Amino acid sequence: MPDGFLLNSIIMATGGEKYLDKPIIIIGSGRSGTTIMSEIIFQHEDLAWHSNWQEIIVFTPLINLLRPLMNNKFWRFKRFYKYVGVSKNTRQKHQSKIDLVLFNPIERYNFWEHITGKRIDFSRGFLMNEKATPDEVKRIRSFLNKQVKYQGKKRLIMKFTGPARLEYLTSIFPDAVIVNVIREPVATVRSWLEVGFWQRMGIDKLWWRGAYTQEEITYAETIKDKPALITALQYKKLMEATQQEINKLGLDVYECRYEDFVKDPKTFIHKMMDFMQLPPSKNVDAYLENMIVDNRNERQSASKKSAMPEETKQQILAITGNYS
Repeated sequence: MPDGFLLNSIIMATGGEKYLDKPIIIIGSGRSGTTIMSEIIFQHEDLAWHSNWQEIIVFTPLINLLRPLMNNKFWRFKRFYKYVGVSKNTRQKHQSKIDLVLFNPIERYNFWEHITGKRIDFSRGFLMNEKATPDEVKRIRSFLNKQVKYQGKKRLIMKFTGPARLEYLTSIFPDAVIVNVIREPVATVRSWLEVGFWQRMGIDKLWWRGAYTQEEITYAETIKDKPALITALQYKKLMEATQQEINKLGLDVYECRYEDFVKDPKTFIHKMMDFMQLPPSKNVDAYLENMIVDNRNERQSASKKSAMPEETKQQILAITGNYS
């Protein structure tokens, strides 16, 4: 079925959603640079995104009316609230208690678990060969159309890490503009080993489900006491599954690398915006002027948990293979 026909059918079935034209989806393995890149793009005047408030109040899009109250052309909620987001990559000063109540972009999955329903394991499932049902399409598109409308914006942008979930997402958004952020595997694995989430969830087991072969599951058991190696296996599977979905669906995906971003952030972001069909943005440019970018691939390990001898690095590269 042609994408245009599919999209028209969805729009007719859901009553029309003018705010869901060419939604933007940013994907990546996690710890690959998606946060800093997406937070730059989130500054754009036209874009609506998932917020910390929506993550708490998952059942109604009305919470998105807070955004134009806190952040509009006449005022900002606090004088030094210059940018949206809570990244440490700018010179912006933050007060943690105030940040808790500000309307900020966030990547969490309570909302997606709620809106997709019990049939879909959105947080942990690869969702390979999984399409949304007509009811799911209608429910999700209707909600997100209102999310954009109530934020007073023109287009939707979403960020997902871990499994790309492309077959499922493109069955809901057939005209999605997709950006895939990739980072060198050794640096990605090291970064994973330094975050609390991974220490609790994926450091000794396969966290995501639904794409591993029995051989891979058996192999994972043999390396579950080697955090760097079982993490490398999961990195490889994420990359492999994403590429399989791209190939299967014939998607036009903008693939970009963290290593190119740190060399020239401004040029990198402007090229990305061109692919996203976004007009120039004074907010994005202001953020780029104020941001601090370090090549975190070259830094020292933050702790003993992520320190890697050369032998371990080579083992990671052997596991990740073609995705190194």
